[in-house]
Amino acid sequence: MLKHENSQLAIKRIKERFRKESRCSRIQNMLDLVSNPYRFKIICVLAEGTFSVAEIVELVEGKPSNISQQLKILTLSGYLKKEREGKQIYYSLNSSYIRELFDFLHKLKIE
Repeated sequence: MLKHENSQLAIKRIKERFRKESRCSRIQNMLDLVSNPYRFKIICVLAEGTFSVAEIVELVEGKPSNISQQLKILTLSGYLKKEREGKQIYYSLNSSYIRELFDFLHKLKIE
């Protein structure tokens, strides 16, 4: 009987988790979005701070047109914010949970 009670509590907890803003769906969408290698690298770079487009292109080592396209996708999805200073556009992460996720991923010891 104890196992059944524990499983019922677990089921209740899981259902509650799914109800909260469809959390699993949001996480899945974010992981799908960063499955692109350029977008993943861009977020890794921006987890370190705010950078201009030129700096991001240099750090990610991609073609400017590819990087710009990926920056647009990440911005439209709400994960990045951009600010203009004169002719320069600077990008930064718009969400603390993305920074936390990438901080966590960097701490993993994957061999």
